[in-house]
Amino acid sequence: MRCFFFCCLVFIASYSSAQETWTLDSCVNYALEKNISIQQAKLNVDLANVTELQAIGGMLPTLNAQGSHGYNWGQTIDPFTNSFATQRIQSNSFGIATSLNLFSGFQQWNTLKQAEINKEVNRWNLEKMRNDIALNVATAYLNVVINQEVEIIAQLNLSNSQVQFERIAKLVNAGQLAEGNLNEILAQVATDESNLTTATNNVYLAKLSLIQLLQISSKSVDEFEVVVPNLDDLESLKMIDNVSVLVTNALNNFPEIKSAEAALVAAEYGTKIANGSASPRLSVSYSYGTGYSGAARVITGSPDTLAYPIGQVFGSNQLVFSFAQPVYTEDDYSTKAFSDQLKDNVNQSLFFNLTIPLFNGFSSRAQIKRAQISTLNAKYQLEQSKLTLTQSVERSYADARAAFANYNAAKVSLDANEKAMAWAQSRFEQGTTNSAEYNDARTRLDNARATLLRNKYDYLFKVKILDFYMGQPINLK
Repeated sequence: MRCFFFCCLVFIASYSSAQETWTLDSCVNYALEKNISIQQAKLNVDLANVTELQAIGGMLPTLNAQGSHGYNWGQTIDPFTNSFATQRIQSNSFGIATSLNLFSGFQQWNTLKQAEINKEVNRWNLEKMRNDIALNVATAYLNVVINQEVEIIAQLNLSNSQVQFERIAKLVNAGQLAEGNLNEILAQVATDESNLTTATNNVYLAKLSLIQLLQISSKSVDEFEVVVPNLDDLESLKMIDNVSVLVTNALNNFPEIKSAEAALVAAEYGTKIANGSASPRLSVSYSYGTGYSGAARVITGSPDTLAYPIGQVFGSNQLVFSFAQPVYTEDDYSTKAFSDQLKDNVNQSLFFNLTIPLFNGFSSRAQIKRAQISTLNAKYQLEQSKLTLTQSVERSYADARAAFANYNAAKVSLDANEKAMAWAQSRFEQGTTNSAEYNDARTRLDNARATLLRNKYDYLFKVKILDFYMGQPINLK
């Protein structure tokens, strides 16, 4: 499943020299690139790749070389001459060895398959993390836009109150109205100023939340501006009216379901690995080595000959001597050449090793039981993920329907309050009503405007969430 990238259309925006304007698309892309949680999820994917490589290596033969160089004092049997040596002896050994696991209950194969599935699990988890971050950014972005629009309404209300204050002041100075009217409208100006301050602070907090979510440490709130979407074509939005289609598409494609399904398969391979621990194991090993010993000596000199008398000839008493025996001295010996020893001392070995587990303190049994429990838990986790996603889709569908109804109701309410405000303002300017009635009409109109504004963006966002569950990008327009 492809990643649900958030993008937006081109918005009408102005730039100032001290501000940088951010679109929804730029905010989401920045978060996907810089967010720490996403970076950690990417590292988990890298670790899964390493684990897979290790599992592949586990099916290959091992190959190790060794070498040693040492000295020995005192009486010992030289391993290469098989004779006693008492003087200091230098010895060297060199070798290479390899081993291969021929059979272990298919544990290595199942370990490799499990590593491959776990890699998919981490990839889907990364996908889900990206979707969650993108949704959070879109929500924070929309919160900034809504609060900015509320601030504009507060500014307009303050401007209207100031205009009314100036008009009432002229009438009071002309003696046409009592001074109490001026005090009432002055109180309304103060209220509107307070509302504007609150709205401005809400904009600041909304921007701050978005900046913190984007993790932009070097960006100040005053330098951060977002593009306001155009809602002129809001009526053209089409909402999917079949919740079962939404649920089916989400269950078939969303990464949290793919991840839970892959985790179940990985757990099943874990059970197979555990079962393999109770099977016989067959391995083969081969080694090739040679060595050198300072005690290995060869004759290099010419010996003297010596014959010993062994008897006399009867009658003549002539001496009888033994055959001449060679007599060697220390000078006639020298240490055998290093290269010759390496050639002559070669040894090889080949072993087959069979291990049949009979009893190991219930460790295999416990391992199998844990794997079975993990598999069952993965099944429950998959069902829980499906249930959670289904409930989320159904709730979003209900929210979108309610948002549409609230939007239509807010339009009707705004139209009625605009007419009521126009009538109250006309009567107030004619002096046939007091400021309390005028302010009450103003308050109802302000609330209707703010409600419609929120309902507009709420309806837009809820419809786009449904599109998101259908695998479409969110486009605010």
